[in-house]
Amino acid sequence: MKFAFFNPTVIAVDDIPPDLYTSIKATVEYAHQHHQHDDEGDPTISVRGGQQIQLLPNEFGLDINELKAYIENRCQEYIDTILKTLVRNDLSDLEPMLVSAWTIRQTSGDYQALHSHAAHISGNMYIDVPDLDLNSKSNDSHIEFRMPVIRNPLNFIFTDAWRFPPQPMKMLVFPSHLPHTVYPWSGQGTRTVLAWDVKLVPKKG
Repeated sequence: MKFAFFNPTVIAVDDIPPDLYTSIKATVEYAHQHHQHDDEGDPTISVRGGQQIQLLPNEFGLDINELKAYIENRCQEYIDTILKTLVRNDLSDLEPMLVSAWTIRQTSGDYQALHSHAAHISGNMYIDVPDLDLNSKSNDSHIEFRMPVIRNPLNFIFTDAWRFPPQPMKMLVFPSHLPHTVYPWSGQGTRTVLAWDVKLVPKKG
């Protein structure tokens, strides 16, 4: 897992194991066949266009135990990495618990408005990415995070945003409070993501 520290925001990028990716992709494909559970028209969610299907909780009996274990394990590594940089140890008595997961499938012209999540740690697992038109802009279909404004002249850092292009078999891990948006795009295929939220809860026992 690779980490980027942003004064003191931490974003991680992880490689999804091939066998797990195959399993997740099958689960996502199955979910998107259940059009009756599409939340796209719900005004309380951030997606603008596309299809959004809830995986946790879900109403069609999906087994996501393997997915849950993987996400919680990677979130624990994320927490352990952050703990190495802290003087205080407030996180040591907490553990990650997956509380929500959903998949979003978008086509040309779709985007996500700027939003954040009501959890502690959130993430995106990239399942499918589109073939962009030749005249596409460099940030089309990218996710952009709005950071606290960074001003670090010693390291020549002057930025308040960080972008990531969707890549199959990659997972982003980031603080839930961090505002983010997805730029619209034009092209063929779909932009399919499995998104999730984790909350930190007291360790059992």
